[in-house]
Amino acid sequence: MPQTRQPTARYKIINECLSRPGSYWTKQQLLDKISEIDIDIKGRSIDGDLHLMRHCPQLKYYAPIVYCKNRKGYHYTDPDYSIDKLPLNHADILALELAATTLKQYQYIPIMKEFTTIIDKIIRVVNRAKQADHESILDFIEFEKTPVALGIEHMDIIIEAIQKKLPLNLSYQKFGADISTTQLVHPYFLKEYRNRWYVIGLNESKNEIRTYGFDRIKSVEYSGTPHIPNTLIDTKEYLGNCVGIDLKDNVVELVQLLFTPNQSHYLKSQALHKSQTILEDSPEKGLLLEYRLVVNYELIGILLSYGADVKVLTPQSLGNTIVEILDRTKNRYI
Repeated sequence: MPQTRQPTARYKIINECLSRPGSYWTKQQLLDKISEIDIDIKGRSIDGDLHLMRHCPQLKYYAPIVYCKNRKGYHYTDPDYSIDKLPLNHADILALELAATTLKQYQYIPIMKEFTTIIDKIIRVVNRAKQADHESILDFIEFEKTPVALGIEHMDIIIEAIQKKLPLNLSYQKFGADISTTQLVHPYFLKEYRNRWYVIGLNESKNEIRTYGFDRIKSVEYSGTPHIPNTLIDTKEYLGNCVGIDLKDNVVELVQLLFTPNQSHYLKSQALHKSQTILEDSPEKGLLLEYRLVVNYELIGILLSYGADVKVLTPQSLGNTIVEILDRTKNRYI
């Protein structure tokens, strides 16, 4: 066990021993118990641990440990005491409340529903632990309110299929299509992008990796056919070269963008893509950024959202696409 974690592990074992009602522990018995988890210490360390558990202001245990001469052992004078029952401090309360409040925003996702009661319990416990005049995090943190994603009801069966390696028959209707078609899919992983969920897997008939939006899945059921293991993609890196979920032809291009100075702080604090590199940062000329990624619909949409605050330097084809879209947009208003 790493040396830096030994003290905490020893405190936990000592606490477990002394918490047993009516028990008294000699120093040697505590040493033997600690040695069971491969921690080799000496009696001097036990003395130090007992002292710190009783008096250390950083630990804040203030454990009621006393040595009984008659019983020749250490024990807790308070039978209800345990370091596991210590009250939460202010920082603990804030951290728990923020975590529970954040998780609550995702309670509409089926896989999270089983935790809703637990999250609510945490919030109630935190509220009881707070001072009466302490404002709730729920009162002064405003999370983005997003509508429930369509097709989210399919998540449970798709997650189970991924975990148990079960192929699925997806009844899938593409945008613009009049009818849905049934496709045999071996699901490998899920992706969430802008409050829309997607399942990525192998389309058996085409022998290709495909992406399926939950909002276009009409129904899903187990196919009962043999599973085809994933030997084609690294699920952690598959979408790493693009913004969003559209890989197109999967050709990574060098993209250079020049942003106006008023956008520089936003882009330096939150990159558009993990490949973002700053080539020049000038109060007069602006912020010149370079990326290596797939040019897709999502990237074009993001660039259009910046309007006149961005100029595409390379590739020229991307710049031409932006100009063409802006021209069509202008013509709609003329």
